[in-house]
Amino acid sequence: MTKKILMVCMGNICRSPMAEAIMRKALHRQGVDKEWLVDSAALVGYHSGSLPEERALSVLQNHGIQYDKEARVINSNDFVECDYIFGMDNDNVAELKKIAPPNCKARIMLLGDFGLAESEKNIYDPYYFLGEAPFEEVYDKCLIACKAFVNNVVLNKHCS
Repeated sequence: MTKKILMVCMGNICRSPMAEAIMRKALHRQGVDKEWLVDSAALVGYHSGSLPEERALSVLQNHGIQYDKEARVINSNDFVECDYIFGMDNDNVAELKKIAPPNCKARIMLLGDFGLAESEKNIYDPYYFLGEAPFEEVYDKCLIACKAFVNNVVLNKHCS
């Protein structure tokens, strides 16, 4: 049975599409990508229909990852169809829990709870900072967290 992961941030043009692409690659590297669907969405529709921010795409490309999906807003079906919904920071998680319908089956969690030190668990929005360095930091944190999720949950079947 296929399981589904949804990555969520404020606008779905920086962190969540990067996390989606990185999680897909982590699952693929372990040969379990056929068992998992990965998507991403926004909490608000500022950027619906837009491709990710250019710096996000550039950083992904620098790491050999192509991405061409357009931003969308989370909907009530996501809460029922997904097994895991990962917010990128504590504010995202709080909002997700607030808007989750009563029939929510997804585990709503902070992506950074996997593999990141307590002080690093929030993956902050790089959008308002200059250059690609903040996006590279998001990439690095997402990579650690996604690999840890795959190793600790997907491969070892803990918490699943």
